[in-house]
Amino acid sequence: MLMYAPAASRSVPCSSPEPTARSLPPARRLLDGGGTVTPLRRRAALALGGLPTRTPSPGEHLVTALDTHGSAWWIPAAAVWSDADIGAEHLRATGLATARTWAAVTVAGLSDRLGWEAVLHIEAGGDLPAVPTDVLDDADIDDSQVVVLDGRLDHTIPTVVVLGPDVTRWGAGASWDRALHRALYGLPGGDDPVGEMRTLAAALGPAGLRPVTVDVGSARLRDHGIMRGSVQLLVA
Repeated sequence: MLMYAPAASRSVPCSSPEPTARSLPPARRLLDGGGTVTPLRRRAALALGGLPTRTPSPGEHLVTALDTHGSAWWIPAAAVWSDADIGAEHLRATGLATARTWAAVTVAGLSDRLGWEAVLHIEAGGDLPAVPTDVLDDADIDDSQVVVLDGRLDHTIPTVVVLGPDVTRWGAGASWDRALHRALYGLPGGDDPVGEMRTLAAALGPAGLRPVTVDVGSARLRDHGIMRGSVQLLVA
């Protein structure tokens, strides 16, 4: 954790590097947002399950995250780690992704986060409609065994939840076909992760949301070309 000498209120700038995993400082270097340091570019991040109500994540400890334009923000570390205030060792599984590129990490993590938000909405007693009828036209799905629900919660990104007697799967993407394939087969970022990342980010803008990714990888992983990140949703 970063340590700061007592001082009058100061401002700590958060730089705006290019959007690559190597741009970020080690993710466990947390900042105490309730201390004497005033972080610039601080933003609220949604708590898990907080998408329908726009409920922010609690916690004063902050960590840096990159948006899809390469701008860096300070966000609550509790959105990323369940024990952010006592060591930041246990990552939250939702939105966690590993891939060869930072864009693919962001797409995969965002797919998981939006899909899981829809699942939590169901578990909380909420209802979801069926997906548009044409979504399943070319899908290899036995609709007598599973139901495919439209998981969009106050956003326009195609999101599906597949429910059956012994299965619950979810996914999101730039198209219904990609969302469904991601849910059924766990496909990664697709052929154009950079383009899809930008498409998804642009679609979230009108809903007052901004996806960001926290680097939670290690030097050893990066040396082998593997990026690991936790995707979070900022609220305007």
